[in-house]
Amino acid sequence: MNIQDIYRIIDSFAPFSLQESYDKSGLLAGDPQKEVHRVLLTLDITTPVVNEAMARGAELILSHHPVIWDPIKALMPSHPVWHLAQSGIGAVCAHTNIDIAEGGLNDFVGDMMKEPLHLTGPYQPLAVLSQGRALGRVCTLAEPMDAPALADRLRSVFHCGSLRYDSPAPAEQIQKIAWCTGSGCDLIPEAIAAGADALISGDAKHSVWAEAKNRGFTLFDCGHFETEVPVVRLFQQILRESAPQVETLISEAGTKPFFVSLPGTES
Repeated sequence: MNIQDIYRIIDSFAPFSLQESYDKSGLLAGDPQKEVHRVLLTLDITTPVVNEAMARGAELILSHHPVIWDPIKALMPSHPVWHLAQSGIGAVCAHTNIDIAEGGLNDFVGDMMKEPLHLTGPYQPLAVLSQGRALGRVCTLAEPMDAPALADRLRSVFHCGSLRYDSPAPAEQIQKIAWCTGSGCDLIPEAIAAGADALISGDAKHSVWAEAKNRGFTLFDCGHFETEVPVVRLFQQILRESAPQVETLISEAGTKPFFVSLPGTES
């Protein structure tokens, strides 16, 4: 297998053509023809992740977040792309394309929540984008629960160190939930239109909490990192099925949050 083969496997599962116009997914570094025996799987490509790839003998890093986002005007040792180029390690990044894809990250996270939350029925799209692409999912709970109980279940699913939530009536029963991995808390209008009683996502800004308050809507912020780091297990599942001869390594440096959360921060 070579880097281009791995790119095609990801493209067949979650076509890069699905990505949002602002996204930078694809083969972002490396020689497409370079042979691949080990792939390091990560949420982000940071310098410690590149160092880990070198130490563990990986020829390719497969990440969710693109290692190149803004134009690089000067390539310095402080940027991980410098270290990718120095080491000859490739980088394939699958971001919004795998968020949107059928069977992609939002479906994978739904399956993680299915048993703990007792989800029932098929997942429905939260937001329909152009060309019928679906972002986020909506599903019904077999047994409704109140906001504090749902928060406890979500904490166990995502291992949240900083779960935050707000509910206009915490004792009211939540029957239908919407979710969007990563930074989707601004999809409150879409969640309400879909008939959801609560939205689960990450990166809620102050203005988003105010909107939820004004609309009398329940919002759970489980963290950008926490709701997206399961992507490494999805990557591993895809490659084990389509490229079993390639060893997949889950990054240690790339599956740790960037900051330490103190307990008791939820609202």
